[in-house]
Order: sequence, then C-alpha cells, then structure tokens
Amino acid sequence: MEKKKIFLSDNDGTLTVARKKIVGEMAQTLIEFSKHFHFAVVTGSPYKDMMEQMPEELLQSSNVDFWCCMGNALYRQGKEVLNSHNTIDFNKFKDVLDNILQNCPVKFHKSFPRHHEINNNCAINFTMLGRPEIGEPSHEDREEYVEWDKRNGQRLWIIKYLEERYPEYNMTLGGQISVDIVKKGCDKAQVANYYKDYQISYFGDRIYKTGNDNAIAHEIVDLGGTIYSVGGPADTMKIMQTLIEQDK
Repeated sequence: MEKKKIFLSDNDGTLTVARKKIVGEMAQTLIEFSKHFHFAVVTGSPYKDMMEQMPEELLQSSNVDFWCCMGNALYRQGKEVLNSHNTIDFNKFKDVLDNILQNCPVKFHKSFPRHHEINNNCAINFTMLGRPEIGEPSHEDREEYVEWDKRNGQRLWIIKYLEERYPEYNMTLGGQISVDIVKKGCDKAQVANYYKDYQISYFGDRIYKTGNDNAIAHEIVDLGGTIYSVGGPADTMKIMQTLIEQDK
C-alpha cells in the first residue's frame, strides 16, 4: 500500500524572509499547495509568530500542522494539540551568554541591545545584535552583519565554544544573526518520527552541518524521505508550483 505524502518545511528563510509576513504569490502558492498535500511547518518560533507571518487561510486549514518551538508544540487550526513540555535551564547559560561576545576573538564593529528569546522554555535563541522591533538594528545593519559573519565566522566560533562546554545540547545557526541552543532530542528532528508512516519530504535552507535543519534532514533521510535544500523562499515557491502541476 502506497504511503500518504506529507511535506514538512522550515519557515524563516525557506517560506518567508526572516520575520516577515508571507504575502503575494508565495502566500497563494502555499495556500494552493496545502489543498493538494498534507503540509507541516516546523519552526523554532512560537505560534504567536506564525499568527503574524502566515495567511489566515493556512492557520485555519485542517490540512496544515504547525510544529513550533523547535517541534515541541503542535498547533492545528489555532489550537495547541500536543506539547512535549521539554524545558531548558536558561540560568545554566545566562552568565556565559552575557559574556560570550567579549570572549570571542572576532567582533563586529557595531554594538546593539540584545536579548535572549526563550521559546516555551524549550530553546534559547541567542541573538548577536538584537531585533528591529526592540529599536536596533535596522534591516541594513542586519544585512551588514550577515555578510561580515560569512567572512569572519563569529557564530561558528560561538557554536564551537558552547559545544565544548555543553555536549548534551545542540548548537546551530538560527536565523541570520543568532545561534539556537536546544537539548539533544528536543529539536526539530523529533517531528520526523511523528510522520514515520508517511512518505516525507522536507524543505529547508539550512541543511548544512551547523544549520538548524540538519538534524531533521538526517532523520527524514533515515526514514527514506526526500530533502529539498533551498536558497530562499523563491526556490521553495518554484518547487511547490512544480509539485502542484504534477499533482493535477
């Protein structure tokens, strides 16, 4: 008997520009895609971010699952239906995170207010600069940091620094300016096993070793699934449009 298909996808950087609302052709493509296939968004963000970024039609669709907070909470049609209640001890990291940029041998030439975001107490998103909605940095500052970090590897240094001290945790590149910290076994990879009886495919923009899509991608491959490594929302949209046409 042929397995039912399901398509899983990362959100920021894969379905939408980081922290931005999905609009226009991408929004319409996602809505149409969800009518053809069972679809699940797997994100490090809390559900309140999905409410701000996703079209209402997707949020209310019975054919779309939202796995939030690194896959530790499942929402359908606006209601939480599962929660692993995994937690992370923020106090264990607080002093290290407060001082880590001073210890780093490579330093960005601009300094901004930062904050540590805790998603349902299950993951820490350690931002290098902060976010525009708290005053700084601007979009231009973020883009400048992204290009600088590609050349200088500040976040990779931080990941290595943290991994040596906390081997029981996974450290990965989060968004454009952050590092995600999550207890091993409590990351996005856990979602793959929920759909182990399906034919699974996954869209992600950070499949590489230090990316936060790497663990779930490996899990899906082990289950015989398919991985679509994309460079951004435009790539994802084109693949989805092709799959829609093939399904007609």
